[in-house]
This record gives sequence, structure tokens and C-alpha cells, in this order.
Amino acid sequence: MENNSNKENARAERIAFRINQHHLLLANIYENLVDREFKPAEQDLRDLIIDLRLIIKSLEDDDF
Repeated sequence: MENNSNKENARAERIAFRINQHHLLLANIYENLVDREFKPAEQDLRDLIIDLRLIIKSLEDDDF
């Protein structure tokens, strides 16, 4: 039972880490758009989109 709990905790940590990275990207996107720095904003947007697509694919296998 404890092994399963450890696995779930590790899974929750991976999800939290990933979501935290998204928050940081979104903050950068906001700042870059406000400052009219479109190239860095575009790259961050592309990175975010790629990761979100990977999450969608991971949902099929519950692979977090």
C-alpha cells in the first residue's frame, strides 16, 4: 500500500512541476506581449503548445 502511495506522490509531483513550468511560461508570454517582444513570446507560446499537446497524448495512457 505504501508503495502505491509513493507512486501517487511522485506522479503528483511530476504534474505539479509541469504545471509550474506552464505558469512560468505564461508569465513570460504576458511580459513579452506587454513589452511588444513578439519573437520570445512566440517561442514560449510554441513551447507551451507542444507541451500541452504532449499532455493530451499522455491522457490516453494515464502516463504522467
